[in-house]
Amino acid sequence: MMAAPTDLVYNPYAFDVHEDPYEVYRRLRDEAPVYWNEDLEFWALSRFEDVHNGFRDFVPYSSANGIALEARGHVQFPMMITLDPPEHTVMRKLVNRVFTPRQVAALEGETRRIVNGYLDRLIEAGEGDIVTDLTGPFPMDVISAVLGVPESDRAELRVHADSILVREDGSMEMPEEALAGFAALLGYFADDLPGRRAGHGAGLVTDLAAIEVEGRRLTDDEVLGFCLLFIIAGHETTTKMVANAVELLSRHPDQRAAIAADPALVPDGVEEVLRFHNSTQYMHRTLTVDTELHGRTMRAGDSVLLLIGAANRDEREFGADADQFDIRRTPGRHIAFGYGPHFCLGAGLARMEGRVALEEIHRRIPDYEVDHERKVRFHSGNVTGWTHLPIEIRA
Repeated sequence: MMAAPTDLVYNPYAFDVHEDPYEVYRRLRDEAPVYWNEDLEFWALSRFEDVHNGFRDFVPYSSANGIALEARGHVQFPMMITLDPPEHTVMRKLVNRVFTPRQVAALEGETRRIVNGYLDRLIEAGEGDIVTDLTGPFPMDVISAVLGVPESDRAELRVHADSILVREDGSMEMPEEALAGFAALLGYFADDLPGRRAGHGAGLVTDLAAIEVEGRRLTDDEVLGFCLLFIIAGHETTTKMVANAVELLSRHPDQRAAIAADPALVPDGVEEVLRFHNSTQYMHRTLTVDTELHGRTMRAGDSVLLLIGAANRDEREFGADADQFDIRRTPGRHIAFGYGPHFCLGAGLARMEGRVALEEIHRRIPDYEVDHERKVRFHSGNVTGWTHLPIEIRA
């Protein structure tokens, strides 16, 4: 009998104590591409084409009821990620005016400086925790620089951002730690906003507070929603992506050596990490109309999980070797950053940070060993990665 996908929803980090969710994904794709979970009342789509279409088609797959299963119906701020067109289109047009590819490109030098600062300390010690010592702090430094957050406040904000994603096994409630983290981040940016409205400071928050397109300005709540979204998504996804890359490459030393010898392989390596072990495993949608798929009828108002982790290993899209990690794979149309109206606004920044981090790590410490016995998975719902990844430098 097929295992229910409860574990892959709440325990994607727990490969070592629960059934491998990627094995569950495989069976879902083959045996139940439209799967109904009676206990938690959601449908799960697992084939690439179905998930791809779910991202593309905001009718019937609406984001307005929240993007996480445990948060459905509890959208607290008008974040762009929980809006459908045309409202989403208006907000995206506004933020696109102040967060451009040119600005991302201009951040590369600063990103490289930040990464090397953390690498200096790790190399001097000869060992450490790649998450605690590098992949955790550096993305917060970068996204904080984008937003204009002072260096003195960044460590505290990272603690709050981490806590927002914490979940408790078997519970559909947001834990107190997550609620407290959300309140702390909101309070920080709410206190800061009046000064930004007055034109004080520099960075994306000040730009968002001042931008006007076709007579439309962002409300205070909308600016705060963007601040929360950028801090949480801009920090957490890159933290997990780079640590996932180091963990994978440590188990594929031939590919690690190839990257160290030829940095030109890094961009495709980043794409393969995103495909093979993406930090975001699913997105929640709510149906706006009855929808039939693979002989099953899903009703308006039902919850649907778009299983990104399953779709990105679908052999129908990626071939018979979809379950193999290969940095030389020809980049395909993976959906680690979504697709369509909600394609990740920060994808370009995440790709640049991932490329720079892997270039510098493998330039300066081409030979390292991860202690797989002591690594600890991040405890969350739809975010998978590492809380601790002990590493020893061997060269």
